[in-house]
Amino acid sequence: MMRTLVVDDEPLAREYLLSLLADHGDIEVIGTCKNGREAIAAIRGESPDLVFLDIQMPGMNGFDVVKAIQEDDAMPLFIFATAYDDYAVEAFDLAAVDYVLKPLEASRLARAIERARERHVAVSKGELMSAVDKALGRDTQLQPPASGAVQKLTIRDNGQIQLVDFNDIDWVDAAGDYMCVHVGPVTHIMRCTMTELSQRLSSGPFARIHRSTLVNLDKVTQITPLSKGESLLHLEGDTTLKVSRNYRQSIVHLLN
Repeated sequence: MMRTLVVDDEPLAREYLLSLLADHGDIEVIGTCKNGREAIAAIRGESPDLVFLDIQMPGMNGFDVVKAIQEDDAMPLFIFATAYDDYAVEAFDLAAVDYVLKPLEASRLARAIERARERHVAVSKGELMSAVDKALGRDTQLQPPASGAVQKLTIRDNGQIQLVDFNDIDWVDAAGDYMCVHVGPVTHIMRCTMTELSQRLSSGPFARIHRSTLVNLDKVTQITPLSKGESLLHLEGDTTLKVSRNYRQSIVHLLN
């Protein structure tokens, strides 16, 4: 179950979203809020797993809400639901799970919820692994490679040590305090920061395309320009990733 909070200043919009969420059995709506200040109080008081958040609200907008709680211990997943398509880049810069436009469509909302499920499972698995490691007194910190060592990433997964070759990693994204390392159809979970993992992978063919995403440039097959300075990267295996405008120029330069 994902404990979910709905934040929107428009009563009809809240009711409509609630009606769509009722079709998803694993979504438990724990409350609704009509402004940013109520949202911050509810997030800190109820610790939801997922927040549906409008952007344009009086007083404090949705981005202000996320920025206000970024340093909190329990950071929920966010899906922005808004009538405006001008804020997508900023939303993804704040590590949003997704950005859906009003009027909401059931199929589009379902895709956003599926992405949230994947992130939620990744974080839950990472927390469990971390708790087991702590109970057993195992060190979960990233270790620097030995001089001349083969480029492999050491990942503790389900009680076993996995050695993943840098070249096999497709891309990496952040999920809270955990990193999701995507290797073909398999996703490995690590407890570390993006900065730590970026440093560990610095000798490999990796580049940031977003504040919360790293990509293996050797896996890129195509780049498609989008509006407002963004781009899409197409990877082997039909994966597509969005490049934020802050990273687009450096990525194009590296790929050329």
